[in-house]
Amino acid sequence: MTSYAMVNSDDEISLTLKTIMDLTEAENLRLTFLDCLTKKKPLKILAGEVERITTPCLQILFSLKNWADYHNIDFSIVDMPQAFKTALDDIGLEEYLAPLEQRT
Repeated sequence: MTSYAMVNSDDEISLTLKTIMDLTEAENLRLTFLDCLTKKKPLKILAGEVERITTPCLQILFSLKNWADYHNIDFSIVDMPQAFKTALDDIGLEEYLAPLEQRT
């Protein structure tokens, strides 16, 4: 497993998602998010390189979003590509995450 690009600045944590986010990445993503959660800073997910994302990774992403909401931590997704939006739409969840999208 290779790690995710994460930038931990004074103001926020930025995490760049990989091109292929499927079942083989789910555990690595979960462990990376656990590391992010311990810092309790605003989270910016950089999704611009995602070409495919499957349900297990989306479940982990929603879990992170729920945790951030519960702890009043800002959470955003930057440059969500069409493949990401399509995956959300395919499982009926686009309306929940799309409002969090930000453009750089």
